[in-house]
Amino acid sequence: MATQSREYKQLGCRDFGADCDFVVRAETADEVMKYCQEHACSIHGKCGTSSESTNKIKSRIKDVWL
Repeated sequence: MATQSREYKQLGCRDFGADCDFVVRAETADEVMKYCQEHACSIHGKCGTSSESTNKIKSRIKDVWL
């Protein structure tokens, strides 16, 4: 029996060159952004983002099939 794949959005700290294993997968880019911003603030002390940073982050979100 074949398994059905689903598309998710994915982003992790290593996508920015950070030595951190955090990766988030979610159904929408907005969900990915929410979890990444929470992680960046609580773990890396980077709270709040400019529109330029937000655009940079969004541009690195990948589509993955699981």
